[in-house]
Amino acid sequence: MIKSIVVCFEEGWPERSREKFDEVLDVRALKSFVGPGSVEEASELVRNLSLLTDSSGRRISKSVNYKGFELWWMNYDNLMYKFCLPYTQYKRLLEHLKNFQVVYLYEPPFPDLFRHYLESHGVKCEIESKLQRRFPIGILIQTTLSLPFLFWLKLRSPKLLVWSSDRLDLPRDYNFRMKFIYEELRGRGIKFAEFIRSMESSSVVLKHAKVRKRPVIYSYAIVTLVRNIAGLLAAKEKIDVKPDFWSRVAVHYIQNVRSDIWAIRAMKFILKFIGIKVAIIPGAINRNFPEVLACKLLGIPTVGIQHGLHPKSYFVSDFMHEFDGEKTLSIDKYGLWSEWWREYYIKHSKAYKPEQLYVSGLMRPLEKAVEPPLGGSTAKSIKVLFVAEELAAPEEVLPYFEALTEDESLSLYVKFRPYKDGFEEWLKENRPELLKKFSQEKILKTSMHEAIANADVVVGSHSAGVLESVLQSKPFILFWTKKWGDFFSLKPDYSQYGIFVESPAELINQVRNIRSVSESVWEKIQQDFFGDPYQNGSKWVVDQAEAVLTKK
Repeated sequence: MIKSIVVCFEEGWPERSREKFDEVLDVRALKSFVGPGSVEEASELVRNLSLLTDSSGRRISKSVNYKGFELWWMNYDNLMYKFCLPYTQYKRLLEHLKNFQVVYLYEPPFPDLFRHYLESHGVKCEIESKLQRRFPIGILIQTTLSLPFLFWLKLRSPKLLVWSSDRLDLPRDYNFRMKFIYEELRGRGIKFAEFIRSMESSSVVLKHAKVRKRPVIYSYAIVTLVRNIAGLLAAKEKIDVKPDFWSRVAVHYIQNVRSDIWAIRAMKFILKFIGIKVAIIPGAINRNFPEVLACKLLGIPTVGIQHGLHPKSYFVSDFMHEFDGEKTLSIDKYGLWSEWWREYYIKHSKAYKPEQLYVSGLMRPLEKAVEPPLGGSTAKSIKVLFVAEELAAPEEVLPYFEALTEDESLSLYVKFRPYKDGFEEWLKENRPELLKKFSQEKILKTSMHEAIANADVVVGSHSAGVLESVLQSKPFILFWTKKWGDFFSLKPDYSQYGIFVESPAELINQVRNIRSVSESVWEKIQQDFFGDPYQNGSKWVVDQAEAVLTKK
């Protein structure tokens, strides 16, 4: 008898269909099969993927060389985020599904992960997923908008490309991360063409187009459309590998490399048609590798800048741990926040060579202001800001959060995202009584800067916003979770100060003693991670681009 199972990752599977299966895992039952995962473990898995070989003994990562570029690495971070990290989360479920002959999956979050795993173990797998639509309407709308804009830009003839997202900081007409870059460009009167990656709804895309009132190229939509068309027409790359799960994962993207090549060619044509001479692209990642490589093939210099805290275990495209290719796929001139980060990249990154790395200052520098002394106020009750983190596993965070809510000697505030916050939604569904302990003024949905301003100490597991508290002269404490571990590698140098804790009891104890940590400790952390917080890295970026534009 054939054993079958249906796994429902979302509500909506017809009740009448369930009796056909030997086992049904609905959303609630599924929870016991899913863990928090581990970033460190996933980082090691993706590193090992780059070392796997085909039947001839050649590394799969070297199987396709396009004009000196090893294109396997274009999807290194996709392999991390869509295969290796979710594998560490769904490992128990995957092992359970091996016991069936037929598996039906309803709206799985990572359909290709499940398909490769089950088929490699001889299990028939059927998937129902909205994620598998080739031509979403939003992609078609953005591509259609780009066509007249392309000719408009040809007439304006800007020589500078600026790559950005479509998340505008309304009422401003640009992304909040790019504020200082746009101010510098406009202050100097430099014309530029924007290449936009928009993941917004079609109505928001049109709304933002009206806010901008200028032509842009929706490059991500064009790349996606070209890839999908090429995927239908072009033959797959034939790479002879073992039929095991990890070998199948390693060739998942490279089999469709001809789609990537056509995407690069499309970007190359557009750049040449407009007449671009230099490009500002904050970082080289899977979202913009076609633009980056098109620039390289045309000899267009690229300038970028660190836009967040980038540990090697998570932001893997900046490190490409086993890369040894002839030509790099990274930004030509890459600005980092501090000398500490430059040394960190030189030590750990194979994606960047030392001569590509500069100390630029922060992308969003601080403005001069008088701050209270480090260590917080001297008030009797310590104001604790708990930062809810979208990518943290609620079950791992809960013991720390609960311990803080139970200590009546602390004045606890919680910072949620302003729109929809995953941890807030989880609390409403699973532990509503904890939320009821907070008065409205202690639930913050303002900016991180405003939330930190009134706190004595900031607490979280991995958010860059937690560390950024030192920029406002406020101390922080990070706590351990299996998923994120010691994300910023603070434990070796700072464990004696209690900045990184590994249990709720340890957290409470350290919060009470946070004022005993010397100011010099916080000053060193600020200097290492943020350098001079008033040094304008965005100005450095525009300086580099302008130097190319004015070069005779």
